[in-house]
Amino acid sequence: MKVKEIHEFLNKLWNDIFTLNEELKRKLSRRGFKVEDVEEVFGAFIFLENEWRQMSYPHPAFEIKPQIEVGATPESYYFVVAIPRERISEGFLSLFLELFPRSFIYGSENFLNDVYNWREDGRISPRQILERIEKSDEKVFQFEANFGSVEALKKGLERLIDVGREWEIFDL
Repeated sequence: MKVKEIHEFLNKLWNDIFTLNEELKRKLSRRGFKVEDVEEVFGAFIFLENEWRQMSYPHPAFEIKPQIEVGATPESYYFVVAIPRERISEGFLSLFLELFPRSFIYGSENFLNDVYNWREDGRISPRQILERIEKSDEKVFQFEANFGSVEALKKGLERLIDVGREWEIFDL
């Protein structure tokens, strides 16, 4: 392990998120969203070697209100959008999985049990995922998408906002 490489990697993650945050503050306020400042998030989980593991170290993240978190971990850049169960449809699920193939879906209360995990569930159908959601006691589900770069994350966020408005998942 080379300390300089770790240092440069972490600086890149943080700088990317700070830069994206400033850009989105200017851009999204006109569309009805409020972009909060970047924060140090502690106690999050990362999916490594087929299990969720708690991160004891902070990672950069910020909220786009009303329902989105954006950030970066050593594994990926990501967004998570919270969607009330009654707004989730098979059509929306199908489109979300098509647009964001590297995704997880889990409840807001029992977040360590995935309804969908792109690394484990392969190509299960949106109907099967919807059945899992309907069987759950959860009232709100977290839809997380992972990206390999901050540019891909930015494009993903733009697409999420367009699709979210179309499918009326946001509390705007």
